[in-house]
Amino acid sequence: MLLAALAIGIPLLIRSRRRADWLAELDTAEAEAIWFARALIPELKAAGSHERAAGAWGVSSARVVATEDALTGLEASAPDDESRIRATTLRDAVRSGRGQVEQLVRVGADATLGFGLEDVAVELERVLPPAPPPGSP
Repeated sequence: MLLAALAIGIPLLIRSRRRADWLAELDTAEAEAIWFARALIPELKAAGSHERAAGAWGVSSARVVATEDALTGLEASAPDDESRIRATTLRDAVRSGRGQVEQLVRVGADATLGFGLEDVAVELERVLPPAPPPGSP
């Protein structure tokens, strides 16, 4: 009887632990996507010139690429279809945003940089959880 309970319980426990680990990794990747949309994009917009924005992007782009790579891995290891779709949707938004920012800093003009970056932020926000209200923890 005890052996049968262990034979059933251990795989369930392992599966539950794997799912929890996967969800924690997704939360980390989502936090990085939030940083991209809500911290980095405003920083690039505030840079004041195309050249300074390009420099700031050069310093930060590796972090965005790492987020995209992490989401690609999560897509491949998702525990179910719903989780896979979430990872894929987030990965595609980060990938698209990264490509747009790279294009903007490579050939953009000072006059249009802010508008282009705002478009990137809007597209990322479509797939991110809502921002907490100001003043909340």
